[in-house]
Amino acid sequence: MSRNVSALAVALSMLPFGQPLLVGTLGISTATTAAVLQQSAAVAQYASVARIAAAITVRIEGSTQGSGVIVQREGNRYTVLTAWHVVSGNRPGEEVGIYTPDGKQHQLQQGSIQRLGEVDMAVLSFTSGSSYEVAEVGDIKKVKYGQPIYVAGFPFNNSQNLRYETGEVVANAEIGIDQGYQLLYDNKTESGMSGGVLLNSDGDLVGLHGRGERDEQAYSDKELVTKTGINQGIPITYYKLFANGEPVVIIKNAATSVDDYLAQAKASQTRKGREQTVIKLTNQALALRPSFEGYFLRAYAKYDLNKYQEAIADYTKSIEINPQKPVSYNNRGNAKQKSKDYQGAIADFNKAIAMNPKYAPAYMNRGIVKYDLEDYQGAIADYNKAIAINPKYPIAFNNRGNAKAELGNNKEAIADFNRAIAINSQYADAFSNRGISKYDLKDYQGAMADYNKAIEINPQLGRAYSNRGILKRSLGNYQGAISDYTKAIEIDRRDAAAFSNRAFAKIYSGDYQGAIDDASKAILINPKYAIAYNNRGWSKFKQGDFRGALRDANKALALNPNNGATLDTRGRAKHKLGQNKSACNDLRKASSLGYTGTSEYLKSREGAWCNNM
Repeated sequence: MSRNVSALAVALSMLPFGQPLLVGTLGISTATTAAVLQQSAAVAQYASVARIAAAITVRIEGSTQGSGVIVQREGNRYTVLTAWHVVSGNRPGEEVGIYTPDGKQHQLQQGSIQRLGEVDMAVLSFTSGSSYEVAEVGDIKKVKYGQPIYVAGFPFNNSQNLRYETGEVVANAEIGIDQGYQLLYDNKTESGMSGGVLLNSDGDLVGLHGRGERDEQAYSDKELVTKTGINQGIPITYYKLFANGEPVVIIKNAATSVDDYLAQAKASQTRKGREQTVIKLTNQALALRPSFEGYFLRAYAKYDLNKYQEAIADYTKSIEINPQKPVSYNNRGNAKQKSKDYQGAIADFNKAIAMNPKYAPAYMNRGIVKYDLEDYQGAIADYNKAIAINPKYPIAFNNRGNAKAELGNNKEAIADFNRAIAINSQYADAFSNRGISKYDLKDYQGAMADYNKAIEINPQLGRAYSNRGILKRSLGNYQGAISDYTKAIEIDRRDAAAFSNRAFAKIYSGDYQGAIDDASKAILINPKYAIAYNNRGWSKFKQGDFRGALRDANKALALNPNNGATLDTRGRAKHKLGQNKSACNDLRKASSLGYTGTSEYLKSREGAWCNNM
């Protein structure tokens, strides 16, 4: 049975384990007494600020859910300050519910929503005969790096209860940032807390919570790279300008301080393609003051640029500054996984889990490494743990589906892909992966529908085109397959599989020289791509270049000795070169491995020569 715990009780629970709160000094050193008194003062401060947060924070429910703070009272009319993006979707005349600390619902005063300039702030009003506390506006200039800061708001996943979190100021920039996001802080936040209060140690309102990283956390087909944990807020300065009747304008001056550079770097991090800008800005910040946040932001940008070794070095530096952040170990583990340092990656994920046994991303990412090592059962076990912690983790269901598919459990895999799609109906990768399982179950119509849906959601998802190309080729639509592989190549010129698959489709179309060209490109990208050597070898065989075919088949078999198709190619090439005994051995082995092309060849009049040896 769970119970609600008061803010004071929560604060008391934060005291170091084994450190009693004692009255008097008998038998206690002066230093210990000072420490206890200091902790007592911290607890009292925590409880005081928590009470203020609870008294002034409201929940807003309209086209979306968010939080807000009561900043003014004029008779029975109250003004609420919130983030603009919380109310920007509301159309004129739509109802908006404002829930005050006493649990009462109040309706928005129609026409009262007003954005403050171009920043992510807005005001709205409601009327009530009840008496509610109004926030005390603080001095933003006194907010400094490393100082405590408090955030409160109503999260989506528990909207009836106010969430209150402590943290530290990361930056208070004096330079203008898009939407006014000049305040950075490391408090834990959840979606729905946007528009909530940012309070200093005195309980004064110094800003609004604008954007937390949970709100923007994205995932790819597999790994989950967690961002810094840095949130973005809007300083109360902009509301003070509005309240005084002055223009609300974002000042566009040049960055000069560490705080300025970090705020700019964080703003750039939210935009894809700005990685070099983030690196430049963090370089400037780190030159002035080494910081966890500076190294972390730079590492994140380098990871996005596929500079995995450099990212590892920066994550390591961030860990040296603050070794108590599981996120650093998680992300360094991802970079090691990309560098194929699988054991190093697992060690980092283990460290993150040891620090926080409920840190779902580390379980999920450790599962990916186990998947790469073909430990599919181990991967599923880790995905199970991630899902148990966060049942609304679409990427964990997607990845567990992939592992089940590798074990041949396509029906169970489809069930997982269904759950991923139920959580996120725009999850293109889950549609594409479900299509693969349907293809393996010979549900070609269902597979085609899934590939089409994946491409509709994300026209730049190259693997969906490749998968659809494989299906079209299986159905005999070689030109359609070639078209899909071509699209996949346009999206990613380094996609060796797409070149090799297009080569295979061109073989069936009779374009052997085109197949040779594509297979050669695949080999150039990946010199250890056995299938590409086989495709090129068979194309050479069809052109009458039997020695070239033999060379390519030998290279393919050196990489994969038990591939029936390649043994077939080599056997036929050897036969054409008069090496019949060796050729027959290759063909018989290919047939024993279940390659139907060879079995049919040996039964035909053309292959009868081998049966007579």
